[in-house]
Amino acid sequence: MSNKSKFPVLIAGFAGMAFFGLAFVVMGAVLPSLISKFGLDTSQASTVAGLLPIGILLGSVVFGPVIDRYGYKRLMIAATIITVAGMELLAYCSTVSMARISIFVIGFGGGILNGISNALVSDASTDKNRSANLSILGVFYTIGAITIPLLFATLSKTISYTPIVAGAGVVMTLSVFYYAFVSFPDGKFKQGIPFKKVLSMAKEPALLLLSFTLFFQSGIEGIASNWTSSYLELEKGFDKESALYALSLIVMGIGAGRIVLGFLLRKISKNIILTISILIAALGTLIMYLFTSQAAVSAGTFMIGLGFASTFPIVLSEVGEKYKEMSGTAFSFALVIALTGNTLINLLVGVLDFKQFPILLIICSLLVPVIYLINYQYIRSKN
Repeated sequence: MSNKSKFPVLIAGFAGMAFFGLAFVVMGAVLPSLISKFGLDTSQASTVAGLLPIGILLGSVVFGPVIDRYGYKRLMIAATIITVAGMELLAYCSTVSMARISIFVIGFGGGILNGISNALVSDASTDKNRSANLSILGVFYTIGAITIPLLFATLSKTISYTPIVAGAGVVMTLSVFYYAFVSFPDGKFKQGIPFKKVLSMAKEPALLLLSFTLFFQSGIEGIASNWTSSYLELEKGFDKESALYALSLIVMGIGAGRIVLGFLLRKISKNIILTISILIAALGTLIMYLFTSQAAVSAGTFMIGLGFASTFPIVLSEVGEKYKEMSGTAFSFALVIALTGNTLINLLVGVLDFKQFPILLIICSLLVPVIYLINYQYIRSKN
C-alpha cells in the first residue's frame, strides 16, 4: 500500500476512533440523568454502566478474526450503524431495560470500532511511525470523547439528554458514506484463520503481559469515564455542570498527553514515559480525593487524563509490531483482556463503598507500570 493510498485509510481509522470516543464517554455523561430519571441506587447504576464494557468486550472478540479473514470495509460500516442504533435507543429509552439494551448495543458497536480503528492504523503504518500514528489516533479519541461532556455541560440547563445523544448518532451516520468510497486493506487469510498459529500466539508470555497491562489500564479509564461525574456530585457536592466539566478535563488531559507523546517517544524510552505517566494519574486522583474546591479537583482530573495518555498507544504499538501477520487477531486478543478488566473493575465500584472510588483508581493505576515493566524485563532476558 503506497503512502498516497494509506492516507484515506488512516483518516477512516481516525474517524472510527473519534466515534468510539463519543460512544465510550456517553455512559458517564448520561448516567447521572439515568440515576435521577429511574431512581437508581449505586448498585443498580453499576449494572447499567457495566453493560457498556461487556458490549465492548464482545465487539472486541468479533472484530479481529473477521478483519484478518475478510478485510475491513464491511465490518467498519456495520459497526458504525450498530453504534448509531444504540445511541438512538438510549436517547429515547423509557424504561431501565431499554436503557440497558441501548448501552450494551453502543458497547458492542463501539468495541468493534475501537479494535478495527487501532488495527487499521497499525496496518497502515510502518514500524517507524506506528507509535506516532497510534498517538494521533488517541487524539481523535479525545476529540470524540470530549464532545458529549462539553455538550451536556453547555446545554443540559436548557434541553434534556435526548436531543444531544440523538443528534450525535445522526452525525456518526455521515461517516458511513466516507467508508463506502475508501479502499481498505484486504483480509490476510483468504483460506481461513490458522487456528494453530492463533493458539500459539495466545500462549506467548509477551502478549499476555502486554494484554494484562491493558487489563488495568482499560479498567481505570472505564471507571474514570463512568463514575467521576457521579462521584463528584454525590460525594463532593458538585452540581451537574461542574461535575461534567471536571469529567471533560480527564478527556482533555488524555488529548494533551497524546499530542506530545509522539515527540516524547523519540527522546525518552517507552517504559520511563509510561511509568511517569501513571504516577501523574495517581497524583491527580489523590488531589481529587483530598480536595473539594473546583480549581483543585479540576487540576486533579486533568492530571488523571494526562497520566492515562501513554499506555494504550505504547502497548498497542508493541503488539502491532510484533504480530503483523495476524494483527487483527492479536489486537482482538489484547483488547478482549483489556475490556475484561474494564468490566470487572466497573462492577467492583458497585460493590465497594463509593467513597473509596479514588482509592481503587490509584491502586489499579499503579499496577499498570508494574506489569509493563515485568514484560520489559522478560523481553530483555530473551534477547
